[in-house]
Amino acid sequence: MQRVTRLLAVLIAWTIVVWVGRVRNVLADDGLATIDRSWRLLVAGVFLGFAGISIAVMAGWLKRHPVGSTRLVATFCLWTAAFWAVRWFGMVFGDHDARFKLVHSALALVSVVLALRLHRLDRDVARHLVPRQPPREDRGEPVHDR
Repeated sequence: MQRVTRLLAVLIAWTIVVWVGRVRNVLADDGLATIDRSWRLLVAGVFLGFAGISIAVMAGWLKRHPVGSTRLVATFCLWTAAFWAVRWFGMVFGDHDARFKLVHSALALVSVVLALRLHRLDRDVARHLVPRQPPREDRGEPVHDR
């Protein structure tokens, strides 16, 4: 559980650094149309929202649902991996210069690796938190073969 919490803290910090930087860039870009700016800020808001809720869980504000017992971490991880995988193809095959592609490919790679590693650890912890039920025969229930 401690490894999950540490890796979640790393993903949260990474997410905040990446997406606060993105918000700053979007707000500073006077060439963006309102719809383009809104869409970019919405995506950043989703990432920062996941980070904020994850901080709340780690801080114990949601003690009834510790890390590893909710779908929050799994959803955060899968959203991160899926977003960056799709976005990476758009960036690499889009009309961007080599430096942009290199920097954003690195951001995507770090994000996806962190998210998938955390997802695996969180899934393993969740399995251990859910008590396993004994076979039906041991619970006194009849077993019917069909």
